[in-house]
Amino acid sequence: MRKTLSFQPYFCPMDQIIALIKKDLLVDFRQKYVVAGIALYVFATIYIAYLAFNNVITPAIWNALFWLILLFSSITGLGKSFGQEAHRSHYYYYLAKPVHILTSKLIYYGFYEILLVVLLTGIFNLFLGFPVENPSLFLVNLLAGASGLSVCFTLIASIAAKSDNGSHLMPILAFPVIIPVLLLAVTNSRKIVFGASLADISGNLWVLVCFNVIIIALSFILFPYSWKN
Repeated sequence: MRKTLSFQPYFCPMDQIIALIKKDLLVDFRQKYVVAGIALYVFATIYIAYLAFNNVITPAIWNALFWLILLFSSITGLGKSFGQEAHRSHYYYYLAKPVHILTSKLIYYGFYEILLVVLLTGIFNLFLGFPVENPSLFLVNLLAGASGLSVCFTLIASIAAKSDNGSHLMPILAFPVIIPVLLLAVTNSRKIVFGASLADISGNLWVLVCFNVIIIALSFILFPYSWKN
């Protein structure tokens, strides 16, 4: 009997995704100044707020400061997600599919955003307190909002990386996309700070989750075209 030859890729899809995540982790480990700079930015802004308000801060101002610092920290951290791939894209054409590249970025920078949220919450609690009556519900809304920021910034970074001025173009492109995420997340957060229950924010929370799912779906549809452009 004649044997038929079939091409088997060296890596299965999951192996490719794990290898790409390890690559991003190794790059960030070698560039410790980037991570240290983000941590310093978070600490410095919160400490300045602590000095400015003299430890007397209303829950509404606390909520606004929390999301403002999270927003600008996310832009700084996630804006580099595809900027470092500019000189490697030609190699990726032969090593990995665009879907696997995007999946690895979403997973890696999703965990990156979670670590940023943990750091921000810890330092806020240390200097400015934690005036939230329902911490578990606040955490659920925070994770939903942070996930939305992570997905939006990752998608926009992939588009901006194809231009010559990607670092300047990204905030302009990201602003209209993140507005729904911020409106829903900040509104829910303000209600939770003042004692709202799950029933009070369930509508906005479901809309926020659905918006995140839509952005992820659009990312997988649009990214292969922008990546190969």
